[in-house]
Amino acid sequence: MAFTYNNLAMKLSLSVQELLQAMAAGDQQALRALWQEWAGKVQMFARMQLSSCGTDATALAQEVVTDVFYDLWRNPLQYDGRVAFNTWLFTLTRNKAVDCVRKHQRRAHVEQAAGDEDFTSVPDYAPGPEAQLHASQNKKAVLYCLKRLRNPLQREALLLWALEDMPLSDIAQTQQCPENTVKTRLFHGRKNLRVCLQQWLGVELV
Repeated sequence: MAFTYNNLAMKLSLSVQELLQAMAAGDQQALRALWQEWAGKVQMFARMQLSSCGTDATALAQEVVTDVFYDLWRNPLQYDGRVAFNTWLFTLTRNKAVDCVRKHQRRAHVEQAAGDEDFTSVPDYAPGPEAQLHASQNKKAVLYCLKRLRNPLQREALLLWALEDMPLSDIAQTQQCPENTVKTRLFHGRKNLRVCLQQWLGVELV
């Protein structure tokens, strides 16, 4: 058991390229290390992409994560290093999430207006009791308001910019649009997010 733990700890210190090379040689510990580092971020990103799927979104996001890492395991050297790994990984996740939404809509015969109504399925996170940590409440507020953004491209750009600290050029590549378009989405996304947070928190944000 100690050997396995130490082996995984050693893998966690390797670069992405080294982990992918190890996976190509059949090293499952390398896959586990990559999963431990990225699976949570991939799932959160996928969950936001799948918000139009309503109550199925969480389960579908887990399927997307599984598909992404299955692809990595099957062909780890498909990442060639020409762009940052997180840019490549989130582009792959985005493509799979888009396919997943299409399949879900065909299967459930979702009406065209579902994009505006999908947020009714998002839980209304009421503020917790006074004993709840302030930081926890703020995190819920941010996640709630991100889900409330009606423009999915604004939401996606904010996620990549805020959670992944991704540069504009990489966001533009992921969203397949000019950088100026990303700037516009971030500007309006932040504005809409600020309005929602002010309503949620009951304070004026600077």
